[in-house]
Amino acid sequence: MDYNYKGKTEIQALVVDDDDVDRERLIRMLQRGPRAINVIEASSQAEALQIIRHAEPALDIVFLDFGLSDGDGRDLVPTIRAEVDQDCPIVAVTGNADEQVAADSIKAGMTEYLTKRALSPERVAASVEEGIAWRKYRQDLRRTEEELTHRSLHDPLTDLPNRTLLFDRLGQACARARRNGNSFAVMMIDLDRFKEINDSFGHAAGDVVLTTVARRLRGHLREVDTVARLGGDEFALLLQDVPDSETATGLAGKLARVIEQPIVHENRILHVGASIGIAMCPQRGYAPTGLLSAADDAMYAAKRGLDKLVTSRDNLPAAPAFDPKDMLEEIDQAIAHDALEWHWQPKVDLRDGRVLGFEALVRWRHPRSGNIPADQLIRTVEQSPLLETFTNQCLDTVLAQFARIQDHVDGAAIAINVSARMLERPTFVDSVVELIECHRIAPERVTLELTETALITNPSQAKRVIERLHEHRIPLSIDDFGAGFTSFGYLRDFAISEIKIDRSFISRFTESRFDQSLVNSLVVLCESLGIPLVAEGVEDPETQKLLVSLGCNAGQGYGICRPMPYDDVLDWMDSWRNQAPMIRQVNA
Repeated sequence: MDYNYKGKTEIQALVVDDDDVDRERLIRMLQRGPRAINVIEASSQAEALQIIRHAEPALDIVFLDFGLSDGDGRDLVPTIRAEVDQDCPIVAVTGNADEQVAADSIKAGMTEYLTKRALSPERVAASVEEGIAWRKYRQDLRRTEEELTHRSLHDPLTDLPNRTLLFDRLGQACARARRNGNSFAVMMIDLDRFKEINDSFGHAAGDVVLTTVARRLRGHLREVDTVARLGGDEFALLLQDVPDSETATGLAGKLARVIEQPIVHENRILHVGASIGIAMCPQRGYAPTGLLSAADDAMYAAKRGLDKLVTSRDNLPAAPAFDPKDMLEEIDQAIAHDALEWHWQPKVDLRDGRVLGFEALVRWRHPRSGNIPADQLIRTVEQSPLLETFTNQCLDTVLAQFARIQDHVDGAAIAINVSARMLERPTFVDSVVELIECHRIAPERVTLELTETALITNPSQAKRVIERLHEHRIPLSIDDFGAGFTSFGYLRDFAISEIKIDRSFISRFTESRFDQSLVNSLVVLCESLGIPLVAEGVEDPETQKLLVSLGCNAGQGYGICRPMPYDDVLDWMDSWRNQAPMIRQVNA
């Protein structure tokens, strides 16, 4: 049985026991096992400390007795974690068979608890195997968590920092500027002629332009500066220690010339330009949102005018936008007149086409401006006193719709998105329970969806609310998983019924080995926690088949069905039932 860890082919084991007979007995059992093991022995805490700190090669597993002549063996656990490896397996081997001692040992960081009386070569060999497997699992889990964190903070196409990471760094820069008075520049860059390239030559050409511009910007900035992609063809720059607007304008001019250099793609020469808006701190204040808004207004002015480099000043016209106050009044009227609409999108078993549930998505057609983007509507409501009224009406309306068809959708459930801020309302759970009972729906068929940021904003409050929902048998789904900062520890600690992978991990799924390995890791994690995994953004049969092959068996997306008006749901169900046998045949 081969072992290979960091280039080593032999397991390095440390046995710590002050009883010579017990120590030798354990060493013999280890050496009789199927793996090649080099055993190092220590008869005291002091001797063990020296070995732990200077062992070469590093230790792979430690067998530890508690009652040592110069101290308690358990005191070595923090040192082993710090000096050897935070995932190094530590197996307690002691003469004490007390169950409470065993439980306390596991809580203190031991990976297994063995009594000397019950030792056998088979049991010891199994401990080695389990320890090695546990270490690999922990390291894979940590690596996946690091990859998810990186992905949540970076743009998937260019690997530049995204808006979240930019805001974090901008906030730190503003705090430093307040303390020491150093000035810095914020720039917003919008690419000229990008839309024409995208429309004429396709998204592949557009992606080449974006990645090339990103590489050029990153290559011409210092380590202390930040270049971020905010979406589309828009980039933002944070340039540290820029003394004045004249220096900033000079830097912007150099960057514009770098961007304007020709880009070669498939024997074509592509040309883009740049409109750049500049805002200086402290001249435009110390608020991150204010600085970005000022730079954005300046960029908008550059886009309209002849001068492609514009520095923010008081008399710049702002870019057109909805007035939040007017919008709130109109949303309030829409709620009062039941003018909000609900479109349903199905979630299916990708193997056999069985409909697992529907997600209800809000839609609002503004009387003058047409369809308002859902994220803009939600963002406005979340920061307003309308949130509770809006949420209660949404729940009431969707549950009433579901109640009318619940016996005709083959046992499927309904999922409703809820703002994280609703978890702060003391009556939230009672209101949900009351509405479910009022509409005579089994609570197991009503899923509430929260984004993962709800778990980390106020973990203790979120846990209390989620536990109360769990007590009432109301499932909870974590939406857009991977787009925020959730630690995997939260998934163990919270009563979560489902995880939905953020669509950004699925959009390039068939082409990206990274995304495939990430989904595979999430499948393993969810299986170990007993939590179903759902892929969002399933757009084509190839993605669907690959997801199933990796063990992700549930999904939703335009490739299955676009969100549809509520009145179309039953007709769609009839049509889908006729397609299900073909889906089963394809995946057989």
